[in-house]
Amino acid sequence: MVHAEDFYDALAPRYDLLFGDWWAAARWHGQVVAGILGSRGVRPLARVLDCTCGIGTQALPLAEQGYRMTGTDVSRRAVQRAHREAASRGLPVVLVRADVRDVREAVSGSFDAAVSCDNALPHLLTRDDLERAAGSIRACLRDGGIFVATVRDYDALRRTQPTGVPITLHGTPGWRHGSGQSWQWSEDGDLVDITLFTFREGVDGGWQVSAVETRYRALGRDELTEVLRMSGFGSVEWLAPEVSGYHQPAVVAVAETGGAG
Repeated sequence: MVHAEDFYDALAPRYDLLFGDWWAAARWHGQVVAGILGSRGVRPLARVLDCTCGIGTQALPLAEQGYRMTGTDVSRRAVQRAHREAASRGLPVVLVRADVRDVREAVSGSFDAAVSCDNALPHLLTRDDLERAAGSIRACLRDGGIFVATVRDYDALRRTQPTGVPITLHGTPGWRHGSGQSWQWSEDGDLVDITLFTFREGVDGGWQVSAVETRYRALGRDELTEVLRMSGFGSVEWLAPEVSGYHQPAVVAVAETGGAG
């Protein structure tokens, strides 16, 4: 099974195919995440770390709104693409290749908030890795800073064990693109192996199809809440999509005074 770094290295050139219009979708992501941050007093000009930034789907639109953004990601190619996307829009974002488990060593100073969106944390396949990442993220935050993460609802998904995500196509004939996923669950339901397919239609009517594979851990709310509290976060609150407006459940954790920040 491909490691997360290799998975996102391979996906980076085609990540936009997951969306009808990647930048329009990114701006929507940025608005929703900014709403969560703003409701906790973290507003533009605040210093924010996106510790699993990918190609910049949240970091860039947050920078556009006036947040002072730093983005890190385990995938070198994703960070390189984020650089290009930021440069093409004139957005001031500091971007660094770093594993979320060691993000404290890759960035300087303290942050008012950190974010990790779109199911990145479940790439950490062991409890030890999750604790290491949570501790490193906490160490990046000032006392009272907040951490916002979004993950799939694995508490529900483990019960139903769906076999994938249906294919979605965007665009008009001759210019269509899209994606789909196939899921294979472990016998105990703790792990799910995912094959992500992307499609692009050529002018000749043919299709370019690519597939990349990775593994997730079915990370439940109770475990993530426990790990965050053990890592120096006090208040931990879960927001359902109908509350936050985001497409995945979101957790909001506040860094305790006197913690590792």
